[in-house]
Amino acid sequence: MKINFLNIITLFLFIVLPNQLIAEETLTLSVKEGSHSVGYDQNTLGINAYNKNDFNQALTHFQVASVVDKKKGEIFFNIGLTLHQMEKHLESAKNFQWALKLSPSNKNISQSLLVKEHHCSNNNKIPCNLPKPEKYKIKTYTKTLPQPNISSSSGGGY
Repeated sequence: MKINFLNIITLFLFIVLPNQLIAEETLTLSVKEGSHSVGYDQNTLGINAYNKNDFNQALTHFQVASVVDKKKGEIFFNIGLTLHQMEKHLESAKNFQWALKLSPSNKNISQSLLVKEHHCSNNNKIPCNLPKPEKYKIKTYTKTLPQPNISSSSGGGY
């Protein structure tokens, strides 16, 4: 009987607790006056991609959201969460710390186990005073449409 109890405790400590660190959810933006609708839409698209484990696509959407709504800690939290999943922990830490600076009263950010794990006071691999995350640039593509092939022919009647 003691062995089964010890196995259950061991299972809990090695499987359930570490998964709880990873199982934090992305944060939505509330629709408020002064919030940019593109930022809201891009954050929502990022959440959808994140939930499908498409972290590259999620990161792209969150980065676009951060360009248009650069004062929303929730967006930078989502970027940090995505970078954590991509195992880019130093960049993740920058975004988590920036999210905390922008939204210190948001308990989903300030009490996040991942934010705490990515802080220099709790992790000696993370330097203190990390710089603000770099501004993301939105990549724009211009597509050149094929030009109609107009050949000159004799006797065209023009």
